[in-house]
Amino acid sequence: MNALSRIGLLLCLLGAPLAQAEDRLLLAGGEMSEAAYYSYLGIIVPGPGRKDGRGFFQRYWLDGFGYEYVGGPGRVEARAWGAEASLGWGTSSPSGWASVSAGLRFTDTSLSPDDPAATARGSQVGLKLQFDGEHDLGADWRIGAIASYTTRQDGYWGRVRLMNRGSSGRSVGVELLANGNDEADATAAGLVLVIQPSGGRWSVGLKAGYRFQDEADGVYGGIEFGRSF
Repeated sequence: MNALSRIGLLLCLLGAPLAQAEDRLLLAGGEMSEAAYYSYLGIIVPGPGRKDGRGFFQRYWLDGFGYEYVGGPGRVEARAWGAEASLGWGTSSPSGWASVSAGLRFTDTSLSPDDPAATARGSQVGLKLQFDGEHDLGADWRIGAIASYTTRQDGYWGRVRLMNRGSSGRSVGVELLANGNDEADATAAGLVLVIQPSGGRWSVGLKAGYRFQDEADGVYGGIEFGRSF
């Protein structure tokens, strides 16, 4: 399921200072649940003339993932890898930031047993659209959202995070997620901890929660890493 590959987000955006930096941003991480897993490596490159969080940027992404769903042959296990490249534009203000991007995504999916009726099957190239943003709700609270859609597999992915910025470079909060395609849909809710030292160029995020998908409900956990350079 292409949307499931978005778990952990296409832009994990671990913190506003990293996300708005004019340097290149390296993102990596992974997530696992009883019926799914996901790992990724990506880089965001500022475009010419980008300044103070405004302007164009490029995003390149590699990922590997697996999931299960109930199809024509019964329970099907999917294993896939993907790559994508996109061009985006972003803006920022003292209270937050937002960006929109579009690009191409290649996904190669193998199914066991094979499900000829599955939309997500074999090698496919689709158009990927994505929106990201964060906004301050007060001195200590910030809300962030990501939404994306990929053609060919009709895959969607969305996440909302509400974070409280504490002392010592630590933020804690909650996240709600929804994703799916023509084969399966899932939702999840969890807790998030982000560590980013003041003035630092890196951040680490830990998350854990519960995921709902048909007969494959279960806990999930993950780690996210960001480094500007």
